[in-house]
Amino acid sequence: MNDLRSRLDLAVRRSVLRTGDRVLFVDEWASTGGQALACRQLVEDAGARWAGAAVVVDAMESSADRRALDLRGVLHIRELNRR
Repeated sequence: MNDLRSRLDLAVRRSVLRTGDRVLFVDEWASTGGQALACRQLVEDAGARWAGAAVVVDAMESSADRRALDLRGVLHIRELNRR
């Protein structure tokens, strides 16, 4: 059986990010953190500084990735499941 994995391609124009810029990633939902992790790499490659990630719903399972992203959520998925 073939190993099927999602591929995520993100890009940013070099003129948008400059050395010393601070970037806050904002999204509505984080489950794997893949988009935020890819974005963080783009930010660092441009010489800018990662300020953190903010999401409405934090559904991430990996606490290590959550810490690496400095992720903050308005709600955690557990709170939605209780309602």
